[in-house]
Amino acid sequence: MKRANRWLAGLVFIVSIVLLAISIYSLMGMFEEWKAADDLKQTLTAIYIGDDSGAGLDTEAVEDSENGEVFVEAVKAEETGALVTPGLLTLHEENPDFIGWISIEGTAIDYPVMYHPEEENYYLKRDFYRNYSANGSIFLSELCDPETSDNLIVYGHHMKSGAMFAALEDYKEQDFYLEHPEVVLDTLHGTEIYEIIAVFLTPVYTENDFAYYAFTGAETEEEFDEFIDGVMVRALYDTGKSASFGDKFLTLSTCEYSQTNGRIVVIAKRSEQ
Repeated sequence: MKRANRWLAGLVFIVSIVLLAISIYSLMGMFEEWKAADDLKQTLTAIYIGDDSGAGLDTEAVEDSENGEVFVEAVKAEETGALVTPGLLTLHEENPDFIGWISIEGTAIDYPVMYHPEEENYYLKRDFYRNYSANGSIFLSELCDPETSDNLIVYGHHMKSGAMFAALEDYKEQDFYLEHPEVVLDTLHGTEIYEIIAVFLTPVYTENDFAYYAFTGAETEEEFDEFIDGVMVRALYDTGKSASFGDKFLTLSTCEYSQTNGRIVVIAKRSEQ
């Protein structure tokens, strides 16, 4: 009996060691993926803001209207004449699926935005260079047209590392919203500022979804009102902001884990510039 107990204890010990080794190996792989994703982000950010990324382009200085200081070099977009940072054009040349850069000041959200309408969720598990990545990329829904849609629906993973759209979770608290009320979308046609008007939680893959993920615009005022009413009735708190027919929107969406197949959704309205 004692021999059997010792054998069993030895077996349990060996199994424990094997499981520990597997766990350590998995953690090492996870950290390597996080580091690779972070390294790539730093590389892309350097291109986006780099001083030499606009070499050879038709650039000009942009002046800060408040203090008269020159703060960024810009290039005129061929189609619109709008001033854009040269790094945007460089990134677009490296991958034509790149359509802009999204950021929320004071958060980790500071990423390129990808768009590949030929395939649903193409960048869900792909990085900027289309390689496999657990982080995926921030990407525009294939249902949208960045040129014509009245609502740009942008997705990103809610990573445990805090990367990608994880910071949207903080918008559950109104104080966080008050400190971070705007989203900046830097596009090939110029910089767009969006003010957040509502934050809500909702499940998906139900039989009666609130289909915020399908709303790319309204042909009638009634359709618009139906969408906005659906947003506002679900809002976690009152931002004091409203919207009217004809406004342009940016919708940010990521997973939320307080409910099955939950999503946290941030709706922002384009500001007049």
